[in-house]
Amino acid sequence: MKHADVVATARRIIGHLEARTLDLGEAPLRVDASVFTDPERLAREREVLFRRTPQVVGWAGEVAEPGDFLARDVDGVPVLVTRDEDGELHAFLNACTHRGKPVADESADREGTSGTGCGTARRFLCSYHGWQFDGRGALVGLPARQQFPGIDPAEFGLKRLPVAVSAGLIVVGLRPDVEVEGALADVEDAFAGFPYDRTRAVVSETFRLRANWKLTVDINLEGYHIPFLHKATINGLVLNHGIVDTFGPHTRFAVPIAGGFEGLAVVPEEQWPARLPMVNVQTVSPSTVLIESPLSTTMLRVYPGQVPGESVIHMTEGTWEPLDERSIATARINHETNKGVLVNEDFPGAEACQRGFSAGLDTMVVGMGESAVAHWHEVWDKALADAS
Repeated sequence: MKHADVVATARRIIGHLEARTLDLGEAPLRVDASVFTDPERLAREREVLFRRTPQVVGWAGEVAEPGDFLARDVDGVPVLVTRDEDGELHAFLNACTHRGKPVADESADREGTSGTGCGTARRFLCSYHGWQFDGRGALVGLPARQQFPGIDPAEFGLKRLPVAVSAGLIVVGLRPDVEVEGALADVEDAFAGFPYDRTRAVVSETFRLRANWKLTVDINLEGYHIPFLHKATINGLVLNHGIVDTFGPHTRFAVPIAGGFEGLAVVPEEQWPARLPMVNVQTVSPSTVLIESPLSTTMLRVYPGQVPGESVIHMTEGTWEPLDERSIATARINHETNKGVLVNEDFPGAEACQRGFSAGLDTMVVGMGESAVAHWHEVWDKALADAS
């Protein structure tokens, strides 16, 4: 965070800690349970929120240098992002123009990392028939060329997708007509203090939940559940005295870590750390969650499943530091810690909620202390209404 934001955020949280309060919304919100169970709604969401809307696929630091690439699944679409030898950024459908097989492995790794889909390469070789492409997507190798008379290699480069860096994040469009330049302009200023331009992925895992994708996003957006769902882990460590900010459709939700703010009172403001003793959850439209704590940097990319009661979560732990033995080890420890809370408590909680709605519960009630949850349901509903 920028230092001015650090000070303002800390002052707000200190005020809530002293008064034992938190940011509140204007009124409770009732959400019709059909948004979690209706197949027609799911089809509209996939079209409007995921196919027509720019998607965050990673931190800018993941493709910062010439030759860097990342291969990611984005709501079922295989995407390849490259930075060519001249430093220009590109994105493609990760599919060989011969028979469609990916030309880059989504589990590719830099040394010491795992499952990130990141690496460095001058050429991309399809392992099916050996067609080869360069960092600009051009077809530069075609084995048994004589067997393809009349085929111009210049016409068979990788299929291009729109790509840009916005607010320090890599944003792609899953269709050629999606506008990605300035896609995250609303949060450019709010994200300015985060070094996403040098953040690298260390470890990534994919989880498939029996819960609607919106319920999977919701678990990150309020502290009301902490004393109950997390009573064996972070209850007492993370406190429900949080703040909520909106930046266009995007949000920041932050809650303090116990005992962390008292010491700031005796430290001059100009010396306050960039990473405050809090959990800072920044959610970017339509469903990317960036979680910052004093130690960890986590990205959750949440997508719908094939039916309303399913979702897919790609969880990546990154580091602001250069990739070395120490930073990689620290990120791996943080990943396992965060994963333990999500997999053992949050994810089962979302799945249990889904069972209730699928069984016939007709309404979800969102309290005033869950205003970020309410905000996002209103954002998603408005996007669908506007598209209609």
